[in-house]
Amino acid sequence: MTDPLKLLEELSARARREAPPRVDISRRVVLKLQGEVPTPVWPMALIATSAAVGAAVVLNMSMPLIEMLTDPLSVFFVMAVNALP
Repeated sequence: MTDPLKLLEELSARARREAPPRVDISRRVVLKLQGEVPTPVWPMALIATSAAVGAAVVLNMSMPLIEMLTDPLSVFFVMAVNALP
């Protein structure tokens, strides 16, 4: 039975003697990047803006509800202030 560490040492020594292949792909990468058309940003900006506007509307509508849930008597005070001249 062989020792797995010894086998790994022999394989790594054999791999160190081999020369790595010379591959240059930078030219192909640059040509591919130059040929790509950038995607427009405005659809995503439109979606983000509409989501922010929708969140602001929901927050504005829910503020009286949050105030009523945290302080139930505030509704009566608001009604009293509106009744004053």
